[in-house]
Parts: sequence; C-alpha cells; structure tokens
Amino acid sequence: MNEKQLIQSSPRELLCVASPCVDICKYNKNNYCVGCKRHSDEITGWINYSDSMREAIIKDLSSRNIDE
Repeated sequence: MNEKQLIQSSPRELLCVASPCVDICKYNKNNYCVGCKRHSDEITGWINYSDSMREAIIKDLSSRNIDE
C-alpha cells in the first residue's frame, strides 16, 4: 500500500482480516461457495464480523469439504 492509499484508507480497512474470496463465486446446493468455501451467510455478513470471527472462519475453511 502506498502513502496515498494509506491516507485514503479508513482505520477499519487497515485493521480488518482480508476476505478469503478467490473470485470463483459458484454456490453448491447447501449454499457454500465452491471457491472460498464460505456459506452464503458468512459472505454477506463478512463486513460486519469482528476480526476474531473472521479469523475463526478462515481457520475453519481448510477443514471444509465443499462439493459442487
């Protein structure tokens, strides 16, 4: 991030855990994204989650087996 971007960023943007989105937004029959493995509720709620909630979700993603 360059100085201009840093100045224009809000404190929330600088402190938040990044989204695990990989731009493969395809949902299976159980409403899980086959790209990032998050449930549709987790995706829509992401902006409101605390960093600790986001970290917990990200930690859990590797153990999820998501079928198309």
